[in-house]
Amino acid sequence: MGYSAKSWTAKLFIVLLAFAVLVGCSSGGKGTSTPAPTSGTGTPAPSDAGGDVYPENGLSKTEKVKIKWGYWENGYGRAWADNAVAKFTEKYPNVSFEMTSSPVIRDLIGTKMAAKNDEDMFDIISPSFNGDEGTIAQQAGLFEDLSDLWEREVPDAPGKKLKDVVLDNTMEYAAKVDGKFYQIPMGAYSLGLFYDKAFFKEKGWNTAPKTYSEFMALMETIKADGIIPITYPGVYATYLYFGFTMKPFELAEHQGNLEAFTKDFRAGINMYSAPEYKEMWSRIYDMGKKGYFPPGVAALNHTQSQMQILQHKAALAATGDWVENEMIDSTPDGFQWGFMAIPFSEKAGDPIWVENGIGSGSLMIWKNKPDLVKAWAKEFNLFLMTNDIQAVNGENGIAPIRKDFADNAENVAKLQQAPQAVLEYVKNNNGKFGSGVRDVVFSEPDAAKATKMITEMIVEVTAGKKDPLPVLEEADKLMKKVIEAKK
Repeated sequence: MGYSAKSWTAKLFIVLLAFAVLVGCSSGGKGTSTPAPTSGTGTPAPSDAGGDVYPENGLSKTEKVKIKWGYWENGYGRAWADNAVAKFTEKYPNVSFEMTSSPVIRDLIGTKMAAKNDEDMFDIISPSFNGDEGTIAQQAGLFEDLSDLWEREVPDAPGKKLKDVVLDNTMEYAAKVDGKFYQIPMGAYSLGLFYDKAFFKEKGWNTAPKTYSEFMALMETIKADGIIPITYPGVYATYLYFGFTMKPFELAEHQGNLEAFTKDFRAGINMYSAPEYKEMWSRIYDMGKKGYFPPGVAALNHTQSQMQILQHKAALAATGDWVENEMIDSTPDGFQWGFMAIPFSEKAGDPIWVENGIGSGSLMIWKNKPDLVKAWAKEFNLFLMTNDIQAVNGENGIAPIRKDFADNAENVAKLQQAPQAVLEYVKNNNGKFGSGVRDVVFSEPDAAKATKMITEMIVEVTAGKKDPLPVLEEADKLMKKVIEAKK
């Protein structure tokens, strides 16, 4: 189910109004041969190393540990990660990190996984995988189960468990496999259409269409001005979903069918045959036939498509709120990040759904590592949830997920324009956050084949050259076989 912008987002806007602030060579050893003892709940228990332990976690102050981190350097950059490491090692000087970072770290992670050499494998990694290898690895038990961290106290909130200090629905929407959490989210992100407020103001364009007809009128106005209405990267065609994933939920709510649709969606039932899903693709196809997407989109990567809005060659880009940080070095002076979602209703005032994802910056721990290394890796995961770290993350585009984050006005002032624009839009347009996360994972060959069919049709559909409905029907047949086999 979706949820309204409340909790810290509601507090955030009170603060915003009051202060008028509107604003993505491994070496080293295995740590130690002496494992850290644990209590029955998985919480580190004090060792008997002469009482020389940290009182908050019972881990030794003298045992040296090096944590090897395979970091996915994505749209959030690396500054937030370096800051977290610096602050953590300042507090715990016996711990050090060796970071290997790359935009394509998934290739190196995959190579190390295939080699099956636990000692050479990173101790912690960003959840970045090629294909289904991450899901398969989790199902095989190759990563540490971190579910116990929800019951741990957060370092800067004594007496409060992690599960109680995060935003509502965090545990519901966070990624899990077979009910287990192999990664703990430390941030959130929002997806939709981003644009330049200053450019829209100059053109006199509508920044908040209230109905689908108003949105389509905006598209036609932009196209008539010789500008691409919506851009997305055809090289990574699923970016298109960022503007549309929640639209079937929106349609279901308008039709009074939200509960049933959500139940089926979470279970993976009628994935491609639900009327709401077909309606979404029919509208995308119609927009494609009208020429609202870029010509030659198949050759565009995400950076190139986002450059189109910075250069005003396109009006809107389907992407996430990390875009500001990702494009910070290319953003021209005077550019002001704005956000909108596509209303799918013809009744002004109906809720407009916005996709809100949980998981930015998550880390995973390789299971076959020394207990002491894993214990400190878990402490680092928990440390990422402190408000001081969350504030710096906000400066780098990662939306904080602490409920009390906005209690400090200084924290709010550090957030970037793009996530601020999302919150502003949701507040002013009866926005409703929702998640496209499913409760099941399909790793069967037929499921992969169905996904591939849908992905491969995107570029042609947005070019107005391919009717999506026959493809959806074929993909649905495959998924029905998969679900029947599971039964």
